[in-house]
Amino acid sequence: MIKSSKNIFIIFILVSLIGCGYTPLLDVNKEKFFINKLSLEGDRQVSNYISINLKRYQNYKEDMKIIDMEISSNYQKSVANKDRSGDPKNYNIKLIVEVNIMKDEKIILSKIFEENRSLAVQNRKIKEKEMERKYKKDLSNLISKNIIFFLSNQ
Repeated sequence: MIKSSKNIFIIFILVSLIGCGYTPLLDVNKEKFFINKLSLEGDRQVSNYISINLKRYQNYKEDMKIIDMEISSNYQKSVANKDRSGDPKNYNIKLIVEVNIMKDEKIILSKIFEENRSLAVQNRKIKEKEMERKYKKDLSNLISKNIIFFLSNQ
């Protein structure tokens, strides 16, 4: 008796999960926009990462909203705290990206995306530079996803 009620419970859970109407937020097949013009300013590495992530949205398909964009990025690295001798202990890495949606070369919508992360000082400067480059890429990818989500909901 316990085994059959367990099977019924499992079937009930499966049916309710399948029929709940779940759809992913960023459904790949439902692109609603097309990036016609993309102008990038600011930090070159950040601009390259964002451009790579937005490249797939530059393919035109019928019945898509056409978007012209200007993106300006600003990368900042500042000392978060120091040790007793005054040497940096941690850095704060901050990435600020301003997105302007254009129509007839006039700004119709503007949004600022900001992400930051803490970076501990490493004994070897090469390792510290590698970590900084990795964090810069991760923050750029995160902001790219936020831009895509923002454009999808316009």
